[in-house]
Parts: sequence; structure tokens; C-alpha cells
Amino acid sequence: MKFNQRFSLESLTHGSDEDQRGLLFVNNDEITDLSGVNVVGASVDTVRQLFHGLPKATFIKKLEEHVEMKDEYIRLTANICVNDDRWHFSRMGKTGGYRYKLQNNAVGIVILFGSWYGKIDQEGSHLKIELSPHFISQRTVQEIWEYLHGEFVGLSRIFLEEPVAKGVAVHLACDYQGFNLPVDFIRNLSTSSRTIRAFDGIASLDLSDFTDAVATYGGEGQGKNYLIGKPIAVQMALYDKSYEIIKSDKVDYFNEEWNVYSLGAYDKTHSVRRIEARLHHTVIREIGLGMGLEFEGFNQVADYLTDLWRYALERNRLMIDGDPRGYLNPFWQLLMQDVYFYVPAKGVKISRKKKEAVDPIARNITSVIGNLVSIMARRNDCTVRHVMRQIHRLHIWPEIQTYYRNRGLDDDDLREQIKNGLEKRRLIGKAA
Repeated sequence: MKFNQRFSLESLTHGSDEDQRGLLFVNNDEITDLSGVNVVGASVDTVRQLFHGLPKATFIKKLEEHVEMKDEYIRLTANICVNDDRWHFSRMGKTGGYRYKLQNNAVGIVILFGSWYGKIDQEGSHLKIELSPHFISQRTVQEIWEYLHGEFVGLSRIFLEEPVAKGVAVHLACDYQGFNLPVDFIRNLSTSSRTIRAFDGIASLDLSDFTDAVATYGGEGQGKNYLIGKPIAVQMALYDKSYEIIKSDKVDYFNEEWNVYSLGAYDKTHSVRRIEARLHHTVIREIGLGMGLEFEGFNQVADYLTDLWRYALERNRLMIDGDPRGYLNPFWQLLMQDVYFYVPAKGVKISRKKKEAVDPIARNITSVIGNLVSIMARRNDCTVRHVMRQIHRLHIWPEIQTYYRNRGLDDDDLREQIKNGLEKRRLIGKAA
């Protein structure tokens, strides 16, 4: 891809030198003026932090006592100075992936505890903590990490014995005014997603079952909304944020955030649209491996968020004429070069690297799982849960767990692998 030259009125007044922050974008064919674009927000929208460890028996007992008493509220500790907030507590079914859910919207955290894909009295990825935008925006990276994993007060240490960070997913969001996506957006989008699906005229859409998708959706009178890619990889969401905050009852919060970020330039009379890059924990882990770094905790990733943002936009990029080797759409270039999270981009070259299986046992394990999925895919009534149950019964299940754990993966990753394998074989494989 090619970048446009950038100029400002000031730079053109004094000569022909480029201005890397200029809003006049020039290529061989046209000049585009983006001075009317107003970026009103650049934020970490969501953090999902995974921890591996042994669930504390005393805490499980405490939770079960609340279940027996039908008490919906719980305090995590007896210390009134440390994490003493009251949490709404509920027990979950297997479809949720975890046994227990604790939620406190005032704090801005949802905790999922006790993975159904492993025994509760054995080590595993038993803890997932999801942070909301307002929790993240009110704290520094260090304060966030202390809350999650601090030596004495961290949430992870309340739930697990010797917890270890084992993966982090991040959603990065940019909110803007003054630009409408072109009507030929899909045609000029360069993306690795193989399937394009249109869902016009509906207010919401769940695409969790699609392995690859570019979807459009929206209600009457709204601009087009897009969902690109799959949730277990790099997914992009482009939608009307002004409409969404009304439905989620967060108008006051975002009006204040946008006004502060834009130094008062936010215009309440104009709609705000959002572009959101959602990076799965396996993608972030592979990016870290490609850089020779460990990206398992939010504290390790925070300094590279701007680089991750640019990576996501490069993977799903809007071109002027659809040619991936041609000129980048000026608006997309503006997003890549001017938007940053916490710190500016470090300019590192990002490439993903998967952990390689070099030992014969590892190759045997991947063959066993792959062949088992192929066999089960021939039965249309065979579900992911059924395949997981069969794998758990194998006498080599401990070796399978070790194989995945050594690669920084867990049962959730295995389940996603099986889900995608079944779907792919049924659609284009021998099972079809």
C-alpha cells in the first residue's frame, strides 16, 4: 500500500515541504481535505485478562455457601480497605464456560471464575476478568495491574493459588465526527476475511457463529454499520456510537469523555461514529512472540497498543480504489498515523509467530485431535461439547493439557479450534 503525502495550509504557505500532521492528503490523482474530521476519543474500550492457577478451596466454599443461602451479593474479602465492594453473584451453566459470575457495574468489572473445561480442583485457566471503559479510563496502567494482580490486593490472588497471567484480549476504539464512510466501503476494503454478509435493517446482530465475515447492519435512518472478521482473530467494528450510547444509557458518560478528549471541540449536535479494533488474546500472544516479547498481561501490552491499532488497520484497510497495492484512503491514513493509545507508536515491525510443535509427541497430539474432529464432523448432530467430552475421556488427556499449557493455551482455545474445525470440514472438507 502507498501513503498519501500530507500538507497543511501553513506548510504550503512557506513552500512545498510536507507536514506529517497536515490534513490535506495528496496523491497522483486527487487532493482530500480532512480538516472537518474531529477525533473526539481514542480509548481502550475493553480488557479481558485471563489468569491460570489453582482455584482456592476456601473461596469456592464461600461461593457455594452463598448458593445454598440463595444470597445474590458477596464481598470478596473481609478487609474493609481492600476490594470490599459488594458484588452481584450468580452460578452459571456450562454454556457460559465458567461456573461463577461476579459483577459490579459501579466498579466496572465482570469476573468469570471456575472454567467448566477443567476440573475445579486442578490448575487451569479458571479466571477471566473483563474491564469496562470507565474502569480503564479512571486508572493508569499500573493502577489497573495492581487491582488485577497486585502482590497483596490483586483480584487474581483472591481467587487463585499462585496465579499467572495467561493471555489478554484488548478492544481499541476511536470515536470521530465529520466523516461518513463511502457507499463503496466494502468494495474498496482490503481484508483477509473471506465471506461478505449483508444484514441491513436490523438494530443489532450476533455474529459469534461465523468463522469469517464482513457484515453490514443498521436501522432505518442510520448510517451503515460494519462488522469485519472473526472474534477469535482481529475483528473490526464500525458503527454509530451516538445511537449505541442511547440504547446502553451511557449518554452523560460519553458526552463528558468526548468533550474532555477533544478539548471542547466535540459537537453534541452531530453524531459520533466509532471504529473499534478487537484483538483476541491468541493474536496478541503471537504478536509478542514475533517481537521476542511476552504479551500475557495488560501491563506487558500497554506500551504497544498504538502499534497493535496500526496492525489491525493495516490488516483491514480502506483503499481509494480497492487495490491493496494502491493508495490508502486518506481517512484510514489519518486513523493510522494520528490516533494513539497511552503512548505514540514505537514503530516496531509487527509479525505474528505461533509456538512451534517440534517434538514427536506434540505432532501426534495434533494429529489425534485433527483426525478425531474429521471423523466427528461426518455426523451433523455432533456438537463441540460432544467432541470435547470425547477428548476428555482419552487416556492421553493429561498430555493434551500439557501440550496446550506449554503453548500458553487452554481449554477455551481447544474448544475454539474444534468449533472451527467442525465448521470448516462440514462446509468445504470431506465431511461435506
